[in-house]
Amino acid sequence: MKTIEVYTQKSLKHAKENNYDEIIIKGALANKVKKASKITKLSKWGIGVLTATLGTATVTAPVTGGVSLAVAAPVAAMTGVQVAAIISASALGVALIIALFKGYEEISYREGMLILRKKQK
Repeated sequence: MKTIEVYTQKSLKHAKENNYDEIIIKGALANKVKKASKITKLSKWGIGVLTATLGTATVTAPVTGGVSLAVAAPVAAMTGVQVAAIISASALGVALIIALFKGYEEISYREGMLILRKKQK
C-alpha cells in the first residue's frame, strides 16, 4: 500500500494526483480539510452557489486575500453549511476538496490528523 504523510496543500494535491492508497494529513491542514469536507455533502445547486459566490468574493476582495465573514454567512444560510467549512474550503480550493473526497474515504480523524484511504471500486 502506497502511503504518504502531508502537511501542506501542495503536498496534498500531489498525493491525490499520484493516486496514493492512503493519505495521512497532519497538523493544521488536517483540521482545515476535515472542516472543508462538509461541502462534499452539498447538492449540485449548493456547490454552484458556493463556487459562484466564492469566485465573486475573491475578485471583489483582493485586499483580504480570501473570503470574509460577510460573504461566507449568506452562503452558509443558503446552503446549510457552516461558515468555518466554507472558509476552509475556499482556502484549500473547492475543486480539490470535492475531488479528494470523491476518490477517498475518511478512515479516522483526531485533532491534527486525518487519515484518508482510496475508495475500493
